[in-house]
Amino acid sequence: MEDDTPNGISNVVKGPWSRAKVVDPYETDKLTEDMIFIDDVAESIMIPTIHNLAENGADIADKNFLSEIGFLNEIIKCIMYRTLDYKHPMHQLIDSMMKVETENPLQTYAKFDYEMLGKLIQTTYDEKNDSGDEPA
Repeated sequence: MEDDTPNGISNVVKGPWSRAKVVDPYETDKLTEDMIFIDDVAESIMIPTIHNLAENGADIADKNFLSEIGFLNEIIKCIMYRTLDYKHPMHQLIDSMMKVETENPLQTYAKFDYEMLGKLIQTTYDEKNDSGDEPA
């Protein structure tokens, strides 16, 4: 085969090539099944929740409602991800926003850290202003 590139430069990269990781079909099947299960659990919680909220006066067509219910749906998925030992991006947010406190051996509860949320929002706002983007 003749080299037809200018100055004899070839666009063929020579190996050796490392073998790509072979993924066990069982692992991919299990992952797929787990993701379907997580979606099913979230849906089984969200549909009755939306109906209940609508029956109690929530405007389910409102843009803010859609954002909030979408956030709630993602929280439910996050819970199931942790239950099945998968990582979810919301874990880090929840871990930083929620503080588990124990008053006595029989009473443990979670407390939302509003101050941390304020700092997160301010930091996000500041970064958007620094980059020239419009604040949210």
